[in-house]
Amino acid sequence: MASKKRRGLLNPSRPLKVGILTTDNRDHWRKYDLPDPIFGPAIAAVLEGLAEFPKEIEVHVISVTQKPLASPARLAPNIFFHSLVVPKIGWLRSGYQGCIRAVRAKVRNLGLDLVHGEGTERDCAMEAVFSGLPNLLTLHGNMRSVARAIHAPPFSYHWFHSFLEAWALRRTHLVLCNSSYTENLVRPLNRNVLRMPNAVRKGFYSFSTPGSKPADGIRRFLVVGLICSYKQSLEILRMLKRWRTQGAPAFQCLWVGALSGEINYTRAFLDELASAQAAGWARHQTTMSEEELIHTMDTSDVLIHIPREEAFGLVVAEAMLRGMNILAGRVGGVVDFEGTYPGIHFVAPTSPEEWTGTLSALAQRPSLRIPRNGWNAMQFHPQEIARRHLQAYRTLDLELR
Repeated sequence: MASKKRRGLLNPSRPLKVGILTTDNRDHWRKYDLPDPIFGPAIAAVLEGLAEFPKEIEVHVISVTQKPLASPARLAPNIFFHSLVVPKIGWLRSGYQGCIRAVRAKVRNLGLDLVHGEGTERDCAMEAVFSGLPNLLTLHGNMRSVARAIHAPPFSYHWFHSFLEAWALRRTHLVLCNSSYTENLVRPLNRNVLRMPNAVRKGFYSFSTPGSKPADGIRRFLVVGLICSYKQSLEILRMLKRWRTQGAPAFQCLWVGALSGEINYTRAFLDELASAQAAGWARHQTTMSEEELIHTMDTSDVLIHIPREEAFGLVVAEAMLRGMNILAGRVGGVVDFEGTYPGIHFVAPTSPEEWTGTLSALAQRPSLRIPRNGWNAMQFHPQEIARRHLQAYRTLDLELR
C-alpha cells in the first residue's frame, strides 16, 4: 500500500513515467528526410498539454519505423522521444510481432509505470497490450466500424485491423473513448471505459483576426479529411456539381486531404475534380500546415463534413473554435456536438438533396462568425485534456500496482 501512495494520487514522490505509443507519420508518409517526428493532430495536442505538467509526469513517446530516422531526444523538458527501427517482416504480416518485441524491450529499459497505446489503426494497440505493463488505449477511429462502412474484403488491411482492434480492446485495462458513439462500440468488449474527447491544438485557440475575404460575393466551402469512400469526398463533389446546374450562387470549394488506398474511388474523385477545377470552382490540396489550415478556416464560410463513419470529428471541433458554420452529417461522434455549438447544421449522411437544401440556406446568410463565448470551447483545450489524462494515468497506476 505504501508504494501505491508514493506513486498514485495521494502523495506522488516523483513524476509518473508514461510511455505513449504512437505513429510517426514520417514513416507512414515515407518522409524520411524530415528532422522532427510528425504526429496526428489529436496526439500532438495532448503532448502540448502534457508539457504543461513537468512536475507530475515524464512522458516517453515511442514510435516504430521501418527505416532509421534522425530525431530529437526531447520534444519538451518532460517529453522524450524514442524512434525504434523494425524491419518490414515485423509489421502487419506477422501480427506486429517485431514491433511488439522492440517496444516491450524499450519500455522495460526505460522503467515506465504504464503505457498508452494511441489508436488501433496500426501497431500501437498491440504494442500496448503486449508491453507487460499496465496499459490503456485511446480509440481515434473505430476500425471495426470503418471496415463495415467500406465493406472491407477478408484479409484486407481494414479487415485485419478490425480483428486486431477487438482483440486488443478485450485485453487492455482502460479504454479512452472520444465520443458516446465510440463508448457504445467499446462497452460490449471492455466495460472499463472513460469518455475523453480529442484535444485540439493550441493554435486553434488563438484570437488572431480572421483574414479578409475578397469582396467578390463568392461563397467559400472547405472539406477536410482523407479522400476515401466513407468520408464521401466524391459524393460531396457530385452534390456540388449538381447544385451548380440548379442555379447555385457563385462558390468555390477546397478539399484538403491525402488520397486513400481506394484506387478506383480516388481515381473517380480526381477525374471529376479535374473538370470542376477547369471550371474554376474546385481545388484539392493533399496537406496543409496548422497555420495554413487556421487561415483557410478563417477565410472560408462553411465546413462541409458528411462522412458515413466518424468516431469523433476533430476537424469539426477545430472549425468550431474558428467560428465557422458547419454542414455536418448526423453520424457517429459528431452527434455529440449537437446542442453545444450554434453554428452546426446536421443533415442525413445519405441524402444529397438535404445537403443541397441546407447548404443553399447557409449560402444566403451573411458570413458571420460564431462567437467562442457562446459555448464551452475550453472542453477541447490541450491543457484540460492533458489534466484529465494525468488523472486517468494516476488512477490506473494506483489500481493496478
